[in-house]
Amino acid sequence: MKINILRCGARFALAEITNCGSFDFEKNVSADINGRTLQLVGGICFIDGLLSENEYTITAAYGDETAQLSFKTEYEFVTLDVRNFGAYGDGIHDDTVYIQAAIAACPEKSRVLIPKGKYKITSLFLKSGVNLEVASGAELIADNERFSHPIMPGMIRSCDEKSEYNLGTWEGNPLKMFAGIITAIDAENITVYGAGTLNGNASHEDWWYNEKVMVGAFRPRLMFIERCKNVSVFGLKLMNSPSWTIHPYFSENVTLAALRINNPQNSPNTDGIDVESCKNVKIEGIHFTLGDDCIALKSGKIYMGRNTAFLPKIYIFVAV
Repeated sequence: MKINILRCGARFALAEITNCGSFDFEKNVSADINGRTLQLVGGICFIDGLLSENEYTITAAYGDETAQLSFKTEYEFVTLDVRNFGAYGDGIHDDTVYIQAAIAACPEKSRVLIPKGKYKITSLFLKSGVNLEVASGAELIADNERFSHPIMPGMIRSCDEKSEYNLGTWEGNPLKMFAGIITAIDAENITVYGAGTLNGNASHEDWWYNEKVMVGAFRPRLMFIERCKNVSVFGLKLMNSPSWTIHPYFSENVTLAALRINNPQNSPNTDGIDVESCKNVKIEGIHFTLGDDCIALKSGKIYMGRNTAFLPKIYIFVAV
């Protein structure tokens, strides 16, 4: 039995327990950190609620065998609590601008904290160097009024008409779409984590109604990562996505781990993770409950395939 720290931040850690000889980790393997019981998904556990620059010890047990590992969390400069920026967290007021202000103001080696509460939002845009924590008991709930969301044009011709700039995409073609509920474009070194929830709030009365028909623009993803580098998403529950749940697009070094992705069985095209034209993607310890594909690997359709060379390298660690 062995414990590995896959990632360690100032406020969280991602650990892996291996060499147990059992695939049914949830029943046969137990783990705790400083006496607090940890939840395992296929040997992967996300640990939140930690303090920066503190030492912790993970203890795991499998039958008569035990293992321990100590580690120290990283340095954090400041925490920007979105409540201090004006966010209500009552599920009624639109909190988009307040959370976006905290993200814009966040310095390096710091975090934006979304504490317990319900936060109504449209689309949030992440920037480089952001650590965004959706804490336990916190829920980001998307506004299901489609025209409250920004539209991302598909392909934009440069002023000299010699090149193009792609923003929106729909099923492999450069078409206009509504911005993802959580969106990152041309950014790097981003970590989104926590024990909270991202709720796309979609239903058959709005986003899932006539799902193949473009009304204004095509449906948004719950999380859209475009032309980004070094992006990690850990610990969260993602649910009721308007379309694909997590969509990395022409991005590099993306790690998705210890996530719970829940969309109703009859929800249309709500794939769990669609990796499109990316390099170095790691997916591990994910629990899927969906109405469509769990993981789909894509390279775009004819136009994007002919005009863009981007060789993928994708690692998927599946726990049975």
